[in-house]
Amino acid sequence: MRKLVVLICIFLIISGLLLSFPEWNLWFEHEELLVLFHIWLGLFFMVIFPMYAWDHIRTHRHRLKSLTPVSFTGGSQLMAGIGLILSGLILLLYSSGGLRLASDSHEILTYVLILTLIFHSRSSRN
Repeated sequence: MRKLVVLICIFLIISGLLLSFPEWNLWFEHEELLVLFHIWLGLFFMVIFPMYAWDHIRTHRHRLKSLTPVSFTGGSQLMAGIGLILSGLILLLYSSGGLRLASDSHEILTYVLILTLIFHSRSSRN
């Protein structure tokens, strides 16, 4: 399940960056398909992520009693994931054109998720 969540995160990050920076999208001509892919993958993430996060927290709760780089980056991932789900739902319901705050926070949380995924995978586990 961990690999599935990470793979979904990677695809969401790539598709989101291609939507945020259309000049990077040199090979894919149908932006509507990319938008639909991002939305459907985000909806799937919205179902999978809470289940995985809950199970992961319960499994490693003994490590959460002290603040370590692993627990800090894991907590940051949890908060970024929740924020991405909430801002993504707002953007899905009301579109990204009129809601600049939701759009900007969704993009910033994407960068936070990228950094925490990298640091969490590189942190030493005790």
